[in-house]
Amino acid sequence: MALSLVPAACGNEPRPATGPRTTPQPPTPTASSAPTTAAPPTSTPRAAKDKRRADDLNGDGRADLIVEVGLPSKNLHYLAAVYGSPRGLDQRKKTIVPPDMFYPWLIGPSSRADLDGDGFGDIVGYGRPNTHEDMRPHIFWGGPRGIDATTLPTRMPLPMESNVAANRAAAGDFDGDGNADVAVSRPPAVGQGDATLMILYGPFSREGVSSRQIVQESPTGDEFWRITVDKIKGRRATGLIVFERDDGEQTSGWLLEAGPGGLSKQGYKLTKGMAAVFGDFDGDGSRDVAVGDDGSRNDEPGYETEAPSVSKTLTVYYGDGRTKTFKGTKGPAVSGDFNGDGRDDLAFGGAHPRYDSTRISWGSSAGLRPGDGVHGLTQAMPLAAGDYDGDGDDELAFASVSPAHAAGEDRFEIFMTDGRRVLTRFKVSPD
Repeated sequence: MALSLVPAACGNEPRPATGPRTTPQPPTPTASSAPTTAAPPTSTPRAAKDKRRADDLNGDGRADLIVEVGLPSKNLHYLAAVYGSPRGLDQRKKTIVPPDMFYPWLIGPSSRADLDGDGFGDIVGYGRPNTHEDMRPHIFWGGPRGIDATTLPTRMPLPMESNVAANRAAAGDFDGDGNADVAVSRPPAVGQGDATLMILYGPFSREGVSSRQIVQESPTGDEFWRITVDKIKGRRATGLIVFERDDGEQTSGWLLEAGPGGLSKQGYKLTKGMAAVFGDFDGDGSRDVAVGDDGSRNDEPGYETEAPSVSKTLTVYYGDGRTKTFKGTKGPAVSGDFNGDGRDDLAFGGAHPRYDSTRISWGSSAGLRPGDGVHGLTQAMPLAAGDYDGDGDDELAFASVSPAHAAGEDRFEIFMTDGRRVLTRFKVSPD
């Protein structure tokens, strides 16, 4: 039976503020060795128009889709880019980077940025070009034809180089100067101090060298590897969420404020949930944050479940200090303006392997309003959103991995939607 996404009050969740505020109200902090709570993100001006697009690899003015494809039965794992067109994503126009050229890991929306400012979006690809190297950030450079699958990506030089691999990398604009930056997590080496957050400020040279670098203490007070960044748009400073380390269970993220001086050194703790996304859901010009249960669980005996306050829960932190909690599903979260009204909408759900239902919540002046699922769509999870046809609003992409019954092999499919119905579907395969 389909699960509904309906508002619910949770006793342990922060209550909405009684009056307007300039920043979200954080939850009550718990005692820990992590950094003390800091001021939440302030309202930022609407982004000015900028010809550079973080998600436009070939510079044609339309968003392109970057996806990490995994086909278990074929033991294939590769990076793919599908390019936009006046009719949306064109499955005939794609680039497949084979695994023997580069093995990707956790490539997502935060992997996109125009790092050198040439007008073509690039990909910060966390992974390795061969089995003999550590996982670390690399750059695929965009150009008139998109990315080049026949050229090895550029390895990013990192401060504090050692034999310890960098855990994750994500792109943003942390000081709002219009140049893309990169955040990298670095685990502690044996006997060599604590985990750190490395911020590489752009623009970057074609050798992958940043203009300046800053190394900060871990926002969580411990090792971390999952990070989420707000979308790059114009000169808007993008916030950063750093998650506490996990073994599959839901953990809390620490939200770092961004501004002209870069990222704050301290953050404040969000409720547990590893599906996190930024947006402006009420159209007031300030950034909001949604945090939910992405469906992942710790498989150690006795730890396979989450508390009722976390399981199938989504919490929205609005820029004016309000919070709102929704219950009913779990899975990835993707934001975008699907109906072109100037407010961001949210897709949440679709957790694999049982494919929890996905629900679309629509932005309004009062915030997110729960809606229905996408008509004609089952067994798929939200993947990404972008203006792939250049018409001014975002299309919402879903992904599904299912066996091809005749061949007995996996099939990775993309479903393109407008948030209400399926527009088209296609496979993403090397052939």
